[in-house]
Amino acid sequence: MNSSPKPLKPNTEPIKRVTKKNPALPLVAAVLGVGLLAFLLGRGTAPNPPAPGDAARRREPMNSESPTPLQSKKKSAPWPIIGAVVGVGLLAFVVGRATSPDPPASMGTSETATKEHGEEGHAEGEEGHEEGGHAEGEEGHEEGGHGGGEEIVFEGDSLKTAGVQVAPVALALQTSGIPFNGEIEASPNRVVRVSSVVPGRVTRLYVSIGDKVRRGQTVAVVESRAIGEAQSAYQQAVARFNNARSNLNVVLQQARAGVFSRAPIEAARRTQVEAAADVRAQESAVRQARVVLDNVLRQARIGTFASPALEAARAQSAEATQALRTSEAALTNARASVEAAQQELERRRQLAAGGAYVSRPVEEARRALVAARSSRGAAQSEVATTRANLARARSLAGEGLVSQRDLEAAQQAYDTATARLETAQSDEATAQQELERQQKLAASNVAGTAEVGAAQSTLAAAQADVRTRSAEVARARSQVRLASVALSRERATFGQNIANRREVSQAQSTVETARNALLKARQTLTVANAAYEREVRIFRQNLNNIAQVQTARSGYVQAQSDLRAARTALTLFKSAPGGVASVPIVAPISGVVQAREVAQGEVLDSDAHLMTIADLSVVHVDMFLPERDIARVRVGAPVKVNVDAVPGRLFTGRIELIHTELDPKTRTVEAHAEIPNDGALRVGMFARGQIVTSSGAAVVTVPAEALQTMEGKQVVFVQADKPNEFTAREVETGATEGGRTVIKNGLKPGEKVVVKGAFMVKAQAMKAELGHEH
Repeated sequence: MNSSPKPLKPNTEPIKRVTKKNPALPLVAAVLGVGLLAFLLGRGTAPNPPAPGDAARRREPMNSESPTPLQSKKKSAPWPIIGAVVGVGLLAFVVGRATSPDPPASMGTSETATKEHGEEGHAEGEEGHEEGGHAEGEEGHEEGGHGGGEEIVFEGDSLKTAGVQVAPVALALQTSGIPFNGEIEASPNRVVRVSSVVPGRVTRLYVSIGDKVRRGQTVAVVESRAIGEAQSAYQQAVARFNNARSNLNVVLQQARAGVFSRAPIEAARRTQVEAAADVRAQESAVRQARVVLDNVLRQARIGTFASPALEAARAQSAEATQALRTSEAALTNARASVEAAQQELERRRQLAAGGAYVSRPVEEARRALVAARSSRGAAQSEVATTRANLARARSLAGEGLVSQRDLEAAQQAYDTATARLETAQSDEATAQQELERQQKLAASNVAGTAEVGAAQSTLAAAQADVRTRSAEVARARSQVRLASVALSRERATFGQNIANRREVSQAQSTVETARNALLKARQTLTVANAAYEREVRIFRQNLNNIAQVQTARSGYVQAQSDLRAARTALTLFKSAPGGVASVPIVAPISGVVQAREVAQGEVLDSDAHLMTIADLSVVHVDMFLPERDIARVRVGAPVKVNVDAVPGRLFTGRIELIHTELDPKTRTVEAHAEIPNDGALRVGMFARGQIVTSSGAAVVTVPAEALQTMEGKQVVFVQADKPNEFTAREVETGATEGGRTVIKNGLKPGEKVVVKGAFMVKAQAMKAELGHEH
């Protein structure tokens, strides 16, 4: 197989090849004639005639750098005749080289060699003859033809230097399946959002986004006042427990000494009297609440609670309408003033053209500018005041402390102040322009234009007044809209009787609250009566000492329970008694920090999220399966995944989840595959692969880098008998998957081919071919 690759590394070792040059046809004939004459003389002088098959001819090497002489045998030829023949052959060779041009490099054999092959009918086993592609014993050999690939030989340590590796051809099962495109995602079962167990402030953050953490590692420290309060509550519970225990000991001692008398029965009597008085007070409160409810019901029937708000909204709407009419009238007057100012300006221009005016001082313009600046300062102060009032009204409205009407009034005041500030700023700019104009007129001493300038200033002021009045009209219209909205709201409230129902509901709630309080007071009185009766029985039976002991023991048990509750609270806060007011936050799993929602020093609420940790040792590939392929896929089916960001690697996994719902728009079902990850895969990478549904027959495969292109054909380099010799062989290729290509034809299992460094072998072949041509 002829090849013409382009070399990559021209410094590789040259290929050891044999080339032959064909001399001119007359010289070939002369050499053959002389050889025949020598043969006949040898046969005539030899005592025994040689066998026909033992004759051989000595051919001279064509390449002086790598000679490959034929080993031939002569049968009893006289030495003088042999010398003559050799001399004539050398002379013919020199003359032929001097008179004939070099034949093409593609001609691997001479006409003489072809003729000898045809006459003798056997193939010469000379070294280097395989490069010409000769098949031994083949007659009529075509000049320059190749029956097989030329051997590519590496000399010395060049094979190791080039990094060439050889491996036997492998068999692999050819599988079929469903192709897919997807995206690498973190497994939801391996993502944890780390939260704070207590409210507080983050004092330490030990990790950042992208850091790897291990399970149990401290990732943050939260300092919490709640822990301090829990520590304080625990200390107080300890103190109460100690007091209750001491009190119990004292009561036991007093009970043994018989110290207790009528104190318990008197205390029970006082409690009974207080409970009875409370019952009477709650009964009176219930009666008063019922009276209030009756009054509210009567007032609600006549609409007492809804009419004031509706009337106020109507009045506000009327005021806004009147303000709009006033503003529109003022705008009409301002426009009339503009027309009058334009007429006055034209009149003064005519007078100025006739020289009727003289220059006026610039002081009037300066005074106007000072007045405009003063107005602008006052407007700025008013805007600051109304802005603060509006912010306060919004804050109070958010807390429900002021009504929507007050908020709208604050907004209206702020809009009015803003419009006045804009008007004042416009007036100030106009005054500044007028002053600059007057100064220019005074500098140029143009007296006739002063009056014209005054008229222009009046016109500008009138135009500014028109703009101001237009802004006031727009603001008045906005107020009319707000008033209309408020009126509509109050009408809806009045129509739905909301205000009356609210007042009635509040009165009913007061009655219900009073009834509940009465019921509680009666229950307390019942308990107090029972306690008093019990104390009487205890007193009569002389059991006061036992009661005191039971009370003290009850206090002791309660203090003991409070102590356990305080200790449990500390345990929930991940703190120990006597510890600091901070809690370490530890990683619940090993993984990578994907997100961090807090910064150091930030104040957190309870259960606030600090960060997200993902275990990326196993990742998900999200894919969408067409409707026609759903029946072929099952949970647990193997998948093969290629990722463009990780070329040359094949990742395997299994289908972990297939959704039950079909997307009606795309007619696809979402599925997830779990892929073991050694760190090469990252979330968000694009993936493509195949869901394996069945396996086929074994096929021959080679690594994709073992294939090279030579003369437009796919070839691999097969190792010859020697480790440093290779032959290019054309192959028919199939699909490529996982970095390996299927070979349909051209290779057999077990043959050794170049699997790494094939391009260096190709470069070596190209370099040798170039050397052969020259």
